[in-house]
Amino acid sequence: MRIAVILFIIFIASTGRAETYRWVDEKGTENFTSDYRSIPDKYRDQVKTKRDEPDAKPKIDEKPQKPLKKDIAKGSEKSSGKDRAGEQKASKRRIESDAAEALQTIISLWKDERYEALYEYGTRSSRAGMAKENFIHKMEKNSWGLASSWETIQNLEAESKSPTVVYVTAKIGHKSKQGGNIKILTETFQMKLENGVWKTDLSKILKAPSGNRKAARHH
Repeated sequence: MRIAVILFIIFIASTGRAETYRWVDEKGTENFTSDYRSIPDKYRDQVKTKRDEPDAKPKIDEKPQKPLKKDIAKGSEKSSGKDRAGEQKASKRRIESDAAEALQTIISLWKDERYEALYEYGTRSSRAGMAKENFIHKMEKNSWGLASSWETIQNLEAESKSPTVVYVTAKIGHKSKQGGNIKILTETFQMKLENGVWKTDLSKILKAPSGNRKAARHH
């Protein structure tokens, strides 16, 4: 019984792991065998043994994958570029909208003859050369005011030159304070952002309407 167990263990060990014997004969030919007894005696001193493991998985030569870092970086750069372009366009539209809205406020104050409040929408340079009382006096003496209703301001178009300078073009309706004709003029106002408020040159308001500009006359 003991001999049978030993033989069984030897059998299991031999089937679990097999040895391959390698030698080179006198002709230079490589020979392989799993039976040591089949090797000629004169070559047994140079035999090399290789243990084969049936459960071992053969190694497969795999070509290394090319790194995708460059492709990912390029994709990120393109995406970032589009995002920045979109943000810039949105910022430009917002700036132009704010400047156009400020001009509408200026025109509204002008039409309602609220000259003191209108003066505060003058740029720093235009207010520096003209006192508030002087501006109010000149506006009150001006023979032209602004038309009412839909004729006051129409067709606003804004174009930003920088984050702090926008040109706003619109059709402005001017009306004589003595009654009579209405002049609808296409005017362009330079709006400047100062201390968070869009302002314009007061001298342009004082000179309106100019006879040199193209106008549509209404009776």
